[in-house]
Amino acid sequence: MGNYFAYAVSAMALYTGWAFFAKLSTQAIPPEQSVIYTYGCAITVAAGFYLQSETPVLIDPRGIGFSLIAGLCIGLGTVAYYLALDAGSATIVTSISGMYIVGTALLGVVFLGDSLTGLNLVGIAFAVGAVVLLAQ
Repeated sequence: MGNYFAYAVSAMALYTGWAFFAKLSTQAIPPEQSVIYTYGCAITVAAGFYLQSETPVLIDPRGIGFSLIAGLCIGLGTVAYYLALDAGSATIVTSISGMYIVGTALLGVVFLGDSLTGLNLVGIAFAVGAVVLLAQ
């Protein structure tokens, strides 16, 4: 396994922290306000990551366009997530919203040429089954 595995596990752990602390936040302040604080911190981290990389600015309309669409998706998805956390259980909300992995996997297969093995498909079926059970 390459570096991707360590990064993916780190992302999983950090997303776990995000979901947990977002729920705590929405118990103390309105979700509309919590999102602003969350993204203010996140943009600071992202800017620091870019600045330390010393990567030159690349102007590519296609890449910028996809980045903006991704930003719109994560922004709107985060607003929906915080509203759901404010109204419901962190266990159920996070389980349902975490199913984006299935949609991403399917889009990867259809549009990016990724492949799924039979074992991968069984894993996806278990993930869907787990969410159905958790949502009961």
